[in-house]
Amino acid sequence: MSIEAPVFTWGGDEEVRVQLPENLFALPWSDRLVHQVVVSTASNQRSATAHTKGRSEVRGGGRKPWRQKGTGRARHGSVRSPLWVGGGVTFGPSRDKNYRKTINKKMRTKAFFVVLSQKLRSDSLAFINDLKMDVFSTKTAVSCIEKVCGTLIRGKKNICTIVLSENNTIVRKSFSNIPGVRTVALEAFNVRDALTARKIFFVDSEKTLDYLHVRGGVGGT
Repeated sequence: MSIEAPVFTWGGDEEVRVQLPENLFALPWSDRLVHQVVVSTASNQRSATAHTKGRSEVRGGGRKPWRQKGTGRARHGSVRSPLWVGGGVTFGPSRDKNYRKTINKKMRTKAFFVVLSQKLRSDSLAFINDLKMDVFSTKTAVSCIEKVCGTLIRGKKNICTIVLSENNTIVRKSFSNIPGVRTVALEAFNVRDALTARKIFFVDSEKTLDYLHVRGGVGGT
């Protein structure tokens, strides 16, 4: 059974159907694998900025607050104690915490194509070959999205993700003002992007497939 995906024009017409390799776009769904890769991706993007001071970092506490016995009060050795207002925090967040999770390249690659395979089965993946804009125009971008998606975009969320095979500032900025539409570079497109997108449009099927073949370890076409 051949695996095919439609190739659209920005007028909403289907030009041809492109053949896709079964070993990349016919993979069965694996929720455990996808979950593990998505969690590790999000964790690796997390920066440890939250920090509280422990008792060794707060000011004061150079001497004992009062003598040990004879005052009628509880014994204390330092105002840096977590029991005191302004003292150190016990078990608070620390900037030294490492959130990184190790995931091997084969798992990341397989999870990426597992998600793409699922998107293809649900008719949420397609290609576009003639995304050309000479001037910045949000109005033109809105019209194009409505024609390709076949629905009005007003009030919609996560309408689509447009994956650009090459950097195009005019295209990127034209779509940046449309809520729910996101543009991303092909090299930066990851499992999390693919999973959260309602529809995925790859620009330039030939360049995209060449890149995906290499990324999937199949080699160039």
